[in-house]
Amino acid sequence: MYNILTSEQLLKELNKLKSIINNFDYSELNNVTFLNLESLYTYISEVENNPFQRQYEAIQASLDILEPFIPFATGNRAKEFLIQASQANSDEEIELLKKEFASKMRIDFINTIRMINSDYEWESLVQICEAIRQSKENNLSYEYQD
Repeated sequence: MYNILTSEQLLKELNKLKSIINNFDYSELNNVTFLNLESLYTYISEVENNPFQRQYEAIQASLDILEPFIPFATGNRAKEFLIQASQANSDEEIELLKKEFASKMRIDFINTIRMINSDYEWESLVQICEAIRQSKENNLSYEYQD
């Protein structure tokens, strides 16, 4: 079960994550180029004592808090999840699928934040996350009324 954040907590955590991502310090590895964000995060998670560990852990901690409020970044990702979920034969398969897609959603969300170019785009993303938060809050209060 996750905690429902207030609007203020959600905004604070989103801004914190945006700041970490936008100010990520790559300077400690000046002779390495990563082909994509996924290869960077694979490096960080697999190589012990790497120079990015502190930043990576801060991003992961923030994503742990925000994960219930992160949208599918693309319709294709949502479609892919639904198709695979419909073909699952057990609860165990569904749980593995959820973990796999949670990881993909995190990377998609980081990429989305990295590609934001304006305040308008940022506010739009915040509004989407807030709508998800409100929906979860409403569902939770509905469950308590029953």
